[in-house]
Amino acid sequence: MLTTNTAPRFYAACLASYNNGVLHGAWIDASTDVDEMREEIAAMLRASKFPNVTVECPETGEDVPSAEEYAIHDHEGLGQLGEYDSLETIAAFVELLDEFDHMDSGDLAAILGDYSDPSEAAEALRDNFAGIYDTFKDYSDEAAEEMIACHSADGKTPQALINYFDYDAWSRDLAMEMHTIDVPSGVAVFHA
Repeated sequence: MLTTNTAPRFYAACLASYNNGVLHGAWIDASTDVDEMREEIAAMLRASKFPNVTVECPETGEDVPSAEEYAIHDHEGLGQLGEYDSLETIAAFVELLDEFDHMDSGDLAAILGDYSDPSEAAEALRDNFAGIYDTFKDYSDEAAEEMIACHSADGKTPQALINYFDYDAWSRDLAMEMHTIDVPSGVAVFHA
């Protein structure tokens, strides 16, 4: 769930301008594709008052002065975006936001950061995600209660089973079989 009312976006700042004490950049709509984001950033860099390279202008085909580098100096609705995250990473994150719009963007960003590839994160969320809990112990206690209830034939849990069940040992052992990721709202739990 986005924390703002606007589409996810980021502020791309021209580093040549920044290094000369001038704020020059543009807000880029992150819900567009990578090529569109790249074109918007290139246009912003060409408009810099501190060019350090020449590039071909897409409109005229002529070589024009341009700044070369940018960094992400602000963002909205993109979780824990870093200063030098790639446009491909941003696009993959926006796809996750669209598909898992019921989840907090900060939690999704932490999950994406744990996987080496955005498609792996999406697959794990689709196939192995158990939920987000305040602690892993909360998850393991819930799983234990469900397991104990399943072993009760008449719907009542036998007191002997409850008396001898070691919740701490169960949680410790279960943690070895699960994959967990610390997220801003707690811990994301995945079946391994």
